[in-house]
Amino acid sequence: MTIEQIHSLLLTTWIVWFFLLFTGIVVWALRPARRETFERARLIPLREAE
Repeated sequence: MTIEQIHSLLLTTWIVWFFLLFTGIVVWALRPARRETFERARLIPLREAE
C-alpha cells in the first residue's frame, strides 16, 4: 500500500465519520424530548434584565 492509497483511505474514512457524527448530533438535538429545552432557550432574549 502506497502513501497515496493510505491518504485516500484516511480521507474517505474521515469524511464518513464526520458525516455520521454530524447526523447524530442533529438527530439528538432535534428529537422531541429536547423541545422544552429549546422553548426555554428561545425566550432568553425576551426576559427582563435583572
